[in-house]
Amino acid sequence: MSESWDKKESSGDNWDLPEGMDPMRVMQVASGYWQSCALHAANRLDIFNRLDGQAKDLETLATETEADKRCLGALLSALVSMDFLDRDGNVFKNNSFGQTFLTNTSKFYQGGIVYMFENWYEAWGGLYDTVKTGKPSALMHQEYSDQETRDYMMGMHNRALSQADVLTRLFDLSGKKQLMDVGCGPSTFSIKFCEKYDGLNAVAMDREQNLKIAKEIVDQYDMQNRVELRPGDYNTDSLGEGNDAMLLSSMTNQESPENIKKLLQKCYDSMNKDGVIMIQEQLLHADKKGPQLAALIGVNQIINTVGGASYSTAEMEEILSEVGFVDVKSEQMAAPSPFIMVSGYKH
Repeated sequence: MSESWDKKESSGDNWDLPEGMDPMRVMQVASGYWQSCALHAANRLDIFNRLDGQAKDLETLATETEADKRCLGALLSALVSMDFLDRDGNVFKNNSFGQTFLTNTSKFYQGGIVYMFENWYEAWGGLYDTVKTGKPSALMHQEYSDQETRDYMMGMHNRALSQADVLTRLFDLSGKKQLMDVGCGPSTFSIKFCEKYDGLNAVAMDREQNLKIAKEIVDQYDMQNRVELRPGDYNTDSLGEGNDAMLLSSMTNQESPENIKKLLQKCYDSMNKDGVIMIQEQLLHADKKGPQLAALIGVNQIINTVGGASYSTAEMEEILSEVGFVDVKSEQMAAPSPFIMVSGYKH
């Protein structure tokens, strides 16, 4: 850097921002975890459920949560500014958003998602070391406590409830007899497909610990006779035979390209003629310039898995075609689903 350039640029006379650029964006991104930590803490303190349908003052909330009054006041102020709560002086209540999505009496409850991401917070702190070494700072499929598993599964279930109508409208499974839900999680999508199609039964495969929670959900919807919960590892265990439809939802990104191709081949071999495969996933566009959420999920995969990554629609379509599927296509799913659907058929 030349002396003349340095003096010119640091004099204060040349500080003209490029049009349309805001330096505050750097701070906003760098401090983004402040907002998530505030939401995590409020969720763990059960603030939103304590305010379910009623207003309470700071003193009452501090007593109920056994929290420091000064610190709780700062947290509540932050939540108001983030538009999760309303306040009148030192009296707080849920606004319509918080009441709808963050109280467990609401059918739209998303608190499980908050717990899920809080459980990943420490692992994300190791991102620098992961990028330097190529070693994940945490590993998916490690041993989780029953409570951690419940938080994760219920978060996935509550999210899936808002997305199931979008998924089930995309494909006509009339006349299909068996859906195989690979890595089913809470089995919500299997349940919703069976609700829509009277002649359809489902086999939902996942780890035994996950299926304990899935069984509660299947029982809740009285689907015990139509949704079979099958313990298994989709990478090593059989996917059976006679499948008319295959669903892989939000799980291919955690696998290496080699594992994905092997899995899709297993899917193909297990399917009947004219069967459909549905891959519902956070995928990058073909040019890999976005969406941002899909790109960040790719970062989550390097933190949590040995071979996972963000894949593009073009990459997923290519693997499906190589395996033998035809009429392969990708499409952005309608709101509120954030997923891209990649589908194909066995002819």
